[in-house]
Amino acid sequence: MNSEGENGRMRTHTRPVDRRSEILRHACALFARQGYGGTTVRQIAEAAKLLSGSLYHHFPSKEAILLDILEDFFAETLARHRSTLDGEKDPIAALRGLIRATLAVIVRNPEAAVVVVGECRRLALTERAQWLSERTARNTEVWHKVIAEGVRTGRLRADLEAETAAHVVQTAVWAMAQWYRAAGRYDPDEASHVLVDLFVHGVARPDAYRRRDMRAILGDTAVRLPAAPALVRRARPTEGADARVRIGHAAGLLFARQGYAVTTTRQIAELAGVPVGSLAHHIGSKERLLADMLAGFFQELLDGFDRDEAAGTRPRRRFEGLVARTVEGLAGHGVASVMLLNEASAEDVPTAELRRLLGAVEDVWTRVITDGMRDRDFRADLDPVFVQRVVRTAISTSSVAYPALPVPDVTALYQEIVLGGIGARPE
Repeated sequence: MNSEGENGRMRTHTRPVDRRSEILRHACALFARQGYGGTTVRQIAEAAKLLSGSLYHHFPSKEAILLDILEDFFAETLARHRSTLDGEKDPIAALRGLIRATLAVIVRNPEAAVVVVGECRRLALTERAQWLSERTARNTEVWHKVIAEGVRTGRLRADLEAETAAHVVQTAVWAMAQWYRAAGRYDPDEASHVLVDLFVHGVARPDAYRRRDMRAILGDTAVRLPAAPALVRRARPTEGADARVRIGHAAGLLFARQGYAVTTTRQIAELAGVPVGSLAHHIGSKERLLADMLAGFFQELLDGFDRDEAAGTRPRRRFEGLVARTVEGLAGHGVASVMLLNEASAEDVPTAELRRLLGAVEDVWTRVITDGMRDRDFRADLDPVFVQRVVRTAISTSSVAYPALPVPDVTALYQEIVLGGIGARPE
């Protein structure tokens, strides 16, 4: 806005900075980079060029900042979803629109997307679960209605339990926030076509795979997945378990519940029932324990993959094994094994070693899909690298919902949806 000053000269007034938006922007960047638990109010204030005390004039707490980030993100996503579905009658086109809109939100604000994916899992384990459930329910209902309409009109499989299928597809797309960027191979429009093709038609060629009845897989437990899922818990160690086993179990629960950064060695020791002073003897440090947990998880997966490969089974059966090993590994290690990669900074863990192990896991998945295409078990038009990344991150992000179904049912659910797809096929 301009106004006249002395001698009739024009004086320019700059619009005051929207401090609240600036705080949210800087906080979001810090939460995405180093985790909510690892970010302090002082760091947020410094990034926004404020004194710590001044920040409290805008937000009563760090959690209030996080909740505002989530609130804005959910509202934008819901608005985009409703807009893309306005007047759309075809369920498959509607599904594509939902996927495209979600990817567009991720691309527009990738930092907020990373925060939402990671922190929703943590908040679901806290007293904020009800708040989170209310915010996510509206978005989830949109996906559910599209899938249900597809089943009703015969465009999607008649044996689908709509809420379960909607959860699987929606989670798979949101999980892509951890790695999907528009500068990659596919922009949101292209990626939405690839993903609809993957989910509707599945990986396997129709004449190479006999689909199973989804109702038989789910039985009477046709899942009503909670919007705020429960914590995945390993069976508690027996009373006489080795101290290191108890420590690992306690750390996994605490890391999942409150995050790695804010968990103290004292808390781990108390939950594990060992003296604080002896913790260093068993694990060395919290950072070393984190590295060992993640490395152990990946190595167990690779060992299982090697055993399956040695059995000499066809690619389709090996793919089923990859799904099973991954689901079982996540159920055994707890959600912490998934969450921590986003929370751990380069100084905390030997990232080069972990990236090597993760790269080896990705290579196995890619090779099995490629072999399946060569042997004509799988469709010839697949992008093996893209497919394996979508499937792996979908399974990992869904691990917090495993208590809603027995592990064998979760395994069968993912095997069937990924291999056979959710689209109706003529018999």
